[in-house]
Amino acid sequence: MSVEFRITTGARAGASERFEKSVVSIGRHPMNDLRFDANKDIDVSGRHAELRSVGGRHVLHDIGSTNGTFVNGDRITERELADGDLVTFGAGGPQVSFHVVSTASAPSPATRVDAADRPAPPSMDPVRTTAAPHAAKPETPKAPAAKAPEAKPRLNTEVRVAMAVEKQTGKLRQMVIALGALVVVGGAGAAWVLSKQADLAQQQVAALLAANDSLSRSFEARLRATGIADAALSAARAERDSLDKRLRAQQAAGADVSALSAAMRSSQQRTASLAGTDYAAIAEANKPAIVFIAVQMPDGSPSSGTGFNILPSGLIVTNRHVVQTSNGTRATRVGVIFEGQQGAWREARIEYVSESDELALLRLVTPGNHPIVSGIAGDARSVRLANPIALLGYPLGTGTAGMDGDINTLKPVATMNIGTVSKVLDDNVQLDVYAAPGSSGSPVFDSRGLVIGVLYGAARESEGRIIYSVPSSRLAKQLPADAAGVIR
Repeated sequence: MSVEFRITTGARAGASERFEKSVVSIGRHPMNDLRFDANKDIDVSGRHAELRSVGGRHVLHDIGSTNGTFVNGDRITERELADGDLVTFGAGGPQVSFHVVSTASAPSPATRVDAADRPAPPSMDPVRTTAAPHAAKPETPKAPAAKAPEAKPRLNTEVRVAMAVEKQTGKLRQMVIALGALVVVGGAGAAWVLSKQADLAQQQVAALLAANDSLSRSFEARLRATGIADAALSAARAERDSLDKRLRAQQAAGADVSALSAAMRSSQQRTASLAGTDYAAIAEANKPAIVFIAVQMPDGSPSSGTGFNILPSGLIVTNRHVVQTSNGTRATRVGVIFEGQQGAWREARIEYVSESDELALLRLVTPGNHPIVSGIAGDARSVRLANPIALLGYPLGTGTAGMDGDINTLKPVATMNIGTVSKVLDDNVQLDVYAAPGSSGSPVFDSRGLVIGVLYGAARESEGRIIYSVPSSRLAKQLPADAAGVIR
């Protein structure tokens, strides 16, 4: 018994590998049995998962991967696989279909002819005896002896064998003819069924492609109207075009498109989730509360980051590393400027730096009446895998915030990027969304417009697509008493 992995998405899409091992290691490291592209399949960990086959059961184990292992869309730590299951390594990573392949069956033994199956040997006795009557009958007067009929000439042994063979082969010919007719009729019926199934499959794929085109057009139109960053559009368009092209090509080639169809439906569900979120309303309610932060360290070196205001008097949430170095040295000067307010810098002081999380709080030196975010989600259970999210911040600092303007006359304009939740842990909400240096401290909003996380970093090898954030439930526990009203 062997197993086969057919790679349906990712850098190695179209490849398949078969194994006859009790343990199959999976990941990007060259020492794995099933290896993914080390440079392109970045959602896959170096040592991601193992398939362990014992006693006819094939159990897939996630071995502490960064982005998780999913079977038919469900995240797993351990799951017995069945033939045809779809396995995804990382929420947005490559996908394979799993198959159990039987070994070739041994040839059938030669047919044995038992004595009962052989034609009876010709009798050597020319006269057959009749059964004796059950009861004796009274004697009757003997009739005059009749002339005995002439005996039929006895056939020789070769003729009688030939007649017996002819009789049996005649029956066999009839059976073969009947079976042939049945095969023809059955074949025609099977061909009709297969034709109907193929027509239905083509109709389903056509409907899937049409739905994908319609959904993508409406989604792109909505994002353009909202003014969301091009990176989100590009990522959604690239995924759609790739799946669309591969699905059409496999359908035209008559190949099995079930795995790609499932991937297309999954992509459509993510797109529908994103398209159903009112990003314009999120931006309108929260964008005025986003602040650009400029700091100066004791050695005179400058840096910048993002923050968001949660009290009208001015209490700003940002990252620890925005205002403090890794060795504990804090910034000597901190200035903030609110969204869209040109040159209106305000002095802030560092009020709190978390020892456990990438969080810091800044208090404005001169209180005012400033815009605040809609609220902070205090319940960690409200954050779920694949939920749509939005970021508001200043990636690349003044390069995007003020379009390379002078920091003294800076009029910051926050950038919105959108994505989904890809992993939920107690101390980290991982996101599938674009971010860049300067985004540190950006608020992560859910579809309700509430803050569910504070962005603090990214996976180095993900090119800004796998983002880490501190869960809002941890932020809520570290807020001062006067900020309790912002927790929802």
